Amino acid sequence: MALPPNICLVNAARSLCDDVFFAIASTNRLDEGVLRALAKRRAPVLQAAARGAPPEHLGAWDTWLVRMAAAMAPIQPPRWLAMADVIDEGISLEGGARGVRSLFTTKPSEKDVARVKAFGGFAARALAAVLGATGTFQMEAKSQRGCFIASLGLPEEDERALAKEEPAKAETLEVPEGLPPKIARAVLRGAFYAAMLEGVDPREEQAVLVIGKKTSLPAEEITAAHGEARQRIEAARAFGAPCVDAIRYVLEGEKESDELAVAAARLTLPMNHRTEAITAVNVGGKVVLAKKHSLDKKQREAALALAWAAALRSDPSYVRRSELALRHDAVAADLGDEGAGKDARRGVESFIEDELRALGPLVPPPLP
Repeated sequence: MALPPNICLVNAARSLCDDVFFAIASTNRLDEGVLRALAKRRAPVLQAAARGAPPEHLGAWDTWLVRMAAAMAPIQPPRWLAMADVIDEGISLEGGARGVRSLFTTKPSEKDVARVKAFGGFAARALAAVLGATGTFQMEAKSQRGCFIASLGLPEEDERALAKEEPAKAETLEVPEGLPPKIARAVLRGAFYAAMLEGVDPREEQAVLVIGKKTSLPAEEITAAHGEARQRIEAARAFGAPCVDAIRYVLEGEKESDELAVAAARLTLPMNHRTEAITAVNVGGKVVLAKKHSLDKKQREAALALAWAAALRSDPSYVRRSELALRHDAVAADLGDEGAGKDARRGVESFIEDELRALGPLVPPPLP
C-alpha cells in the first residue's frame, strides 16, 4: 500500500488545478505562457498552501473569483468580464510600473494611477449604469462590477470608494476629460456585452446608446461596437456548452462533477445561455456524445484541457486516472480528434507537475 500524499501538497495541488481551470475557462485557450505567468502571480498563495495555510479554491466562489480576475488582469483579462477590452487597453495597475520606471520600482506612477482612476472609474460606472438600467442590480451585475474594479488594481482606498458607489443612470455619467477614442470604443463594446448577458433588454441597450452619445463616438462606431459584442456573446456560447458537457461526461459519478460543471458554465457562458446548462446539471441526466458541438483546434484543445484540470483536482489514483482518460478520449473523439485528448492531458499534467515539484521543498515534514 502506497503512503498517502502530504495533505499540504494535496491542498496546494487543488488550488493549482483551480488556477489552471480558471485560466483556461477565462481565455478559451490552453496556453503554457499564460499558465506560467499566472502561477508566478499566484506564487504567494500556492506557497502558503504548501506550507500548511488554508488553500484558496473555487469552493469559496465569490472571493476566489475576484482574486483570480485581478491576478489575470495584466496577463490576459478574463473574456467573461464585460470590460475586458478596457483592461486590454492598459487601464489597470495590476501589472505594476510601466516603461523605464519599471526598471527601478514596481510602484505605478501618480500619473498612471490618476489615468486608471479616471478612465477605469468611468468604465466601472458605465457598466453599473447598464446593468442597473432595469431598476435592479442583480448578483451577476455585482460580480461583474466587483471583478472589474479589482482588476483595475487601484489603491485600496480608491478601490473601496468606487465599489461603494451606487449605480447611476447613464444620463448622469460624466465622461472624463481626455478619454481616448480607443478606450471609449472599448467601454462601449463592454457596455453592449453587459447589456446582452441576460438577453436583450431595451432599457439596457438604451443606456449603452446614451453612453455612446456622451463619448461623441460616430454612429458607425457605435454600430460596430454592438456587432462585436454580439459576436463575443456567440463565441462564448459556442465554447462554453461543450466545456460543460465534457466535464460532466468525464467526471460522471464523481462527487465534484456538478460543482465543476457549474463553475465551467459560470466562467464560459453568458447568463442567458447558462440556464440550460445548469438545469441539465441539476436534473442529473447523462451526457450523450452525439457530435453536437463544433470547435476549432484551439477551442477543442482548451475544452479538453479544462475537463482534465477538473479531473485532476481530486488527485485520482493511477488506476482511476486511466479510467478517466478513457472517457476523456471519448470526448476528444466526439469533438473530432481522439488524439487531442492525450495531447491536452500532457499539456496540463506537465505544467502541474513542474509547479508541484517547485512547491515540494516548502511542505513541512510529517509530525513524529
